[in-house]
Amino acid sequence: MTRAFHELAPSATLDAREALRGWRSEPAPVAGRPRVALNMIASLDGRITVDGRSGGLGSSADRELFRSLRAEADAVMAGARTVVVERYGPLIGDAEVRARRVNDGLAAQPLAVIVSSSLAIDPQPPLLRDADSHVVVIGASAGELSPSAATVEYIREASLELALRELAERFAVAIVVCEGGPTLAGSLFAAGLLDEIFITLAPRLVGGAPGPTFLDHPSSDMPAELELAMLLRAGDELFARYRVKPR
Repeated sequence: MTRAFHELAPSATLDAREALRGWRSEPAPVAGRPRVALNMIASLDGRITVDGRSGGLGSSADRELFRSLRAEADAVMAGARTVVVERYGPLIGDAEVRARRVNDGLAAQPLAVIVSSSLAIDPQPPLLRDADSHVVVIGASAGELSPSAATVEYIREASLELALRELAERFAVAIVVCEGGPTLAGSLFAAGLLDEIFITLAPRLVGGAPGPTFLDHPSSDMPAELELAMLLRAGDELFARYRVKPR
């Protein structure tokens, strides 16, 4: 992965872990709740999936950054539909990365956070069949998921802000990486809970019928100003990190 924007070394080559050096230690923008980073990919014409899944847009470099962000996170958040469609499994599959997290004082696996108002998580994804995974379901429903091998706990909140604050208090979560989908991402943004965005720009035109953008919410508070914090290039792909400026 080549750094495309850097004041000191425009041609420096680095891997995804090096690109994120120091990211975890940055201060939280808001006291009392975790820092929330959205990680998404989009084509040049704004599509976020190919044949219904985001995997058709990604490359090995995108997957490297994706895995590195997970490795730095206390929790990985996604909407129930994303978890089912993308067939989420254990969040970190590499034993060496899990060991490094433990050595750094983190849990071997990030907390898996599923946002669901209806608990309609069917068919059960591999994540819930993994005995080493710890899952927290956010939603106002009083029900429970069908029994699974994973450890499953609940935050019975309709408010994403209150749910995030409970994540911080109950589970010591300081950094959440949200992986979508667009409705959840839009809801986080509309509530003023989205602190930064990692966006991969895939060098591809998908076409087809218009679909959702990576951040979808009918909010009157848009647009917002962003601050570029990182820009990397790998081949023809661009990887940007933006901070969301306070509104």
